[in-house]
Amino acid sequence: MKRIVVLAAFLVVKCVVAWDTICEMESDVCVALTNDDFLVSAAFTNQLNSATNASSVEMKSEAHLLLSINAYQNFLNTADDGWLCREMLNASNAVDSIGAHSNKWQYWMARFMYASAQISEQRFSDSYSTLTNALEEILRVGYTNANSDVERAMLRKYEMSDLNITDAMKVFAGMTAAELGMGNVATNYANQVATPYHNMILEFIR
Repeated sequence: MKRIVVLAAFLVVKCVVAWDTICEMESDVCVALTNDDFLVSAAFTNQLNSATNASSVEMKSEAHLLLSINAYQNFLNTADDGWLCREMLNASNAVDSIGAHSNKWQYWMARFMYASAQISEQRFSDSYSTLTNALEEILRVGYTNANSDVERAMLRKYEMSDLNITDAMKVFAGMTAAELGMGNVATNYANQVATPYHNMILEFIR
């Protein structure tokens, strides 16, 4: 009987350790982004926390991105503002973790989600600055990579699954510009994105 208990305990531990490869991680990430219960589960959260210590900058940054999404989902579930602080902290950590690797999708997604966390805290001016700086940098470095599966899943979580990261940033930039009373700027961004998002931005203009 004791052997069975020990084996069961061993299997539970195995379920919460970090993934061996980023491919293993991303397989679970794609599931979590379509299942809120799994996303905020203790086992998945523990795996993400372990992955923040990975040697891979991509894996580390991606873990922080998911912990940021995890925190915002917990905020939606509980209305506890403390989760917004965790959303911001992990989005900031995702930016720091990926460093200067602007050829990686995590670099741009981290900036998008950092801007999103700033919106959560109603720091619209800061969010607008984050987004416009990122958009200028995308143009300067010529980043045109197609969305990865995980990137698409993350954008789907933001109801932007049909957009690339550049256009997703333009949508948020337009919305924050509108919130700041910059109607002409907001309209300019609205004219650069597809019709549903165009209309969404215009609805924010006062």
